[in-house]
Amino acid sequence: MKRFMSMLVVIIAVVSITFIGFASPASAYDYDQRSFWFTTGDGQWDGYMSVPSGGAILVNITDWTPTDALKVRLCSAATGNCTAYKPIFYTDNGNEAYFTNMAGGLYYGDVAKLYGVNRESSGRITLRGYYK
Repeated sequence: MKRFMSMLVVIIAVVSITFIGFASPASAYDYDQRSFWFTTGDGQWDGYMSVPSGGAILVNITDWTPTDALKVRLCSAATGNCTAYKPIFYTDNGNEAYFTNMAGGLYYGDVAKLYGVNRESSGRITLRGYYK
């Protein structure tokens, strides 16, 4: 009986460790985060982020005048190619845009205004690169 109980404890421990390892979302993805100040229309890049192939970049905008509608795009440092602009939307986690399935490499952020582009807007951009 003692040997049976020891085996049962080992089996339960292995199953628990396996279940917890697969159930934890933190174990599925890692991320890197960088934060920068930006000003629209200044001709400067608004931050940078490296991601591996197939990764994603979440862009979060804070500390700006919310009456100014903003959009953001990411441009590859290697090729110069840029994604299409995405509007910044309010979500439960803040003001965000999400870019998925990115080719690996370094990307520069570019924040612009949707309307009234002649007037500057400034704030903080946070880039989070997610990868498996």
